[in-house]
Amino acid sequence: MLHKNNFIPFKLIGFPLLIILTFISSYLNAQGYYRPHPFLSPMWQVEGEYLPASQIKDASVSNGFTGANFAMRVPIWKKKDWLDASGGKPFVAVLTHFGVSARQTQIDFFEPNQNLTVSKFGVSGVMAKGLRNLYLMQGFVSMPTSDFSIQLNHIRFHATGLWRHLYHNNRWWHTLGVTYSPIFGKDYILPIAGAGVQLSNENQLQFTFPFNVTYTHLFSKKFSVGLKINNFGGYNFFKTDSLNNNEWSIYRFNYKRGSVMLRYYTDRFVVFTMEGGVTTTANLQLNDAKFYQIPSAYLKVGFQIRFGERPPAAPILNFDPGESGFDPNYIVE
Repeated sequence: MLHKNNFIPFKLIGFPLLIILTFISSYLNAQGYYRPHPFLSPMWQVEGEYLPASQIKDASVSNGFTGANFAMRVPIWKKKDWLDASGGKPFVAVLTHFGVSARQTQIDFFEPNQNLTVSKFGVSGVMAKGLRNLYLMQGFVSMPTSDFSIQLNHIRFHATGLWRHLYHNNRWWHTLGVTYSPIFGKDYILPIAGAGVQLSNENQLQFTFPFNVTYTHLFSKKFSVGLKINNFGGYNFFKTDSLNNNEWSIYRFNYKRGSVMLRYYTDRFVVFTMEGGVTTTANLQLNDAKFYQIPSAYLKVGFQIRFGERPPAAPILNFDPGESGFDPNYIVE
């Protein structure tokens, strides 16, 4: 008899250790008066997401998921002070990223339902040369399986390199690069091309192909609303039959999502987020069989805790990836 998998959102014995390590990092970077730096400071975040089940076209089954995500960023090295990006002395930093996610499938597209999980670890190298050029190299190792099972033959590597340039008026920027990403459900080498503009002190518009288009309005220093269109996708390996542990299948997915994102900043270091919207027709694939899921609603809520002081930084470093729609933690979702 097939058995339903039980979803255990925090089936991660490493969570307490990760949180302790992050708090240790916060003490090593004494808290200053200003908020921690949004791009370079240590942080950890927790999110929950929900996509209600909707019909699979030309089939009598539905598909949806409930998920939980944890991500952590810890700088491990930086060369020179943050202002040394001026005068021809580049600022260089190395940051580590760790993340885990679990999505429990719903209804009857999978039988039995699956707890699709991803564990990943990455390293980013950042260099700010002059006041207006940012270079980023990023590599991730991930294991997209089910129930956090360790399968060395299912380890995957993804990487991104990009250049971000801020123009002299401090209002326009462009982004160029290349990524090796599973964003469309398969691993592709894709170009990155983007541009952005600070329309006013309160309004910002940017796009980064193939990831997102984002418009952000700041109501105050603490509250913003963003309108976003973005891609998210990937794949997971899982066992198709609980009685036959030797058989593995691959599930591929790609969703295009339009959403509204609310972000609220506390006085010091906590950011609360809520995102709600709808997906377009989703492209799904189970082994060689392709399916199309009709549009559905989508909801994500979470919070992020940042640590450490925020000394002055070169203009190219002084932006919030969440507000700008660009976050290297999510280039590989």
